[in-house]
Amino acid sequence: MSGVKVEQLPVPCLYLGEGPHWQEDLEALLYVDVFNKAVCRYFVNTGRHQVLHIDDGGKAKSVTLVVPVEGMKEWYVVSVGNTLCAVHWKVSDPDDHTVVPKVLQVTTDSHFNDGKCDPQGRLWAGTMGPQDEKGELLKMNVSSLYRMHSDLTLKKCVEKVSVSNGLTWSPDKKHFYYIDSEAFSVDAFAYDDLTGQIKNRRVLLDYKKSNLGDDIPDGMTCDVSGNLWVANFKGSKVICVAPETGQIIDQVNLPSKNVTSVCWGGPDYSTLYVTSGKMRLIPEEVKEIPAAGGTFAVTGLGTKGQAANAFRPDLNLFRTKVGL
Repeated sequence: MSGVKVEQLPVPCLYLGEGPHWQEDLEALLYVDVFNKAVCRYFVNTGRHQVLHIDDGGKAKSVTLVVPVEGMKEWYVVSVGNTLCAVHWKVSDPDDHTVVPKVLQVTTDSHFNDGKCDPQGRLWAGTMGPQDEKGELLKMNVSSLYRMHSDLTLKKCVEKVSVSNGLTWSPDKKHFYYIDSEAFSVDAFAYDDLTGQIKNRRVLLDYKKSNLGDDIPDGMTCDVSGNLWVANFKGSKVICVAPETGQIIDQVNLPSKNVTSVCWGGPDYSTLYVTSGKMRLIPEEVKEIPAAGGTFAVTGLGTKGQAANAFRPDLNLFRTKVGL
């Protein structure tokens, strides 16, 4: 596509960047530095970059998602291992500091992975199986996709998941799209916005039948036309998929091999922010791909997205849970 510009942002990431979320009121990009157990906040207009380290006493190895809490200024829901937590993160805080999280919910799963909120503000967060030190999956089909409601209860929505990853909703709120990376597909469900119920799962895009080589589907978002933008781990690209046909209709190449996730942001939501990681790259590859692990801003795509949803809890319950 002519006119597309890819810019690497001046924000560091130790090993694996994930979970981008545009926070409109701050004009800031949120994302997580997974194995550094940190949440990051980049103010695009000023260049300020805040890093919030999560101290859970060494219980977890990863932090994988961050979403703001509606009606609770400077509060966020963050996944810490197999736990969903709340943290208070003030703009006035030092740019690099540590916080002890407040526990909201704990699962018996290995650990959370990707997650975001639906149009009603319910938090959908999936888990993945245990891994070895190289990041290889040890157990398949033992994880789930959960939905946390305003009363902070968790409901299991999809079972027998291996690596719960990208999720997004259609602009008309009738479809839910979902990725289990080890299934190598982008799936679609019928979605009831009032209740949050999903049904009639079907494969929208089968990676093994679509000439995508060793690419692995990872994070995902939707534009205002309803097209899906999917990050391709191992694939150095983001693909655009038309949900009506399941066809790949566009592609953005990135200077990083392991592309992890995407979100729309900027003043008019026409910038596609993309995270990536160095995970599973050998030292020689890291030298050959200096942008590996970078976070990128892609413009000139000719489309845009919509504001991301914050978590919408019962505020009295939330305040009690976090001790306010």
